[in-house]
Amino acid sequence: MSTTVENPILPGSHPDPDIIRVGDDLYLATTTFEWLPGVRIHHSRDLVNWELVAAPLDGKRIGNLRAVPDSGGNYIPSLSWHDGTFYLLYSEVYEGAWPWVANRTFLTTASSIEGPWSEPVHLNSMAFDPALFFDDDGRCYLLHLWMDYRKGKEQMRGIAIHELDLKTLQLIGEARELFTSPKDFLNEGPHLFKRGGYY
Repeated sequence: MSTTVENPILPGSHPDPDIIRVGDDLYLATTTFEWLPGVRIHHSRDLVNWELVAAPLDGKRIGNLRAVPDSGGNYIPSLSWHDGTFYLLYSEVYEGAWPWVANRTFLTTASSIEGPWSEPVHLNSMAFDPALFFDDDGRCYLLHLWMDYRKGKEQMRGIAIHELDLKTLQLIGEARELFTSPKDFLNEGPHLFKRGGYY
């Protein structure tokens, strides 16, 4: 029996989708910008039928979004699952005239997709579009777009990689530039994968 999948799989406003598979379960996280509760997570087993199962950033776990610009607030969630834990990364964007944006990147975790979700941990304020990569040796890395506002520097600097301690949820050492952007080039949504020994 075949199933027809309609596009989009979630009608309406569900921007910046990030989807993962855990066993037979599919989980899709989407941006909510300045609207509460922050970040919506839907569940499906067939890509056709979806149910809202979590909104991890309720009033207790969300930053002060007063006076954020339209389409500011919670940006580009990245959902991961590793060794029985769900990891949700997101950025809070506060300022205004693109590309001059002020933002902070946070991480929250849960053992169940429905929660309870942990108090978000502030990781850095270098840019947005965060994602996690779990390597075979047990180490974890944060990737994200890297913006540089210093005079004479390329604002869209490139893609940064930074090791994350999974026990403390703190970044280790310094961020490194994984990819340098050509001039006026925006690298959105960086993700890292490993297949057949190659990154």
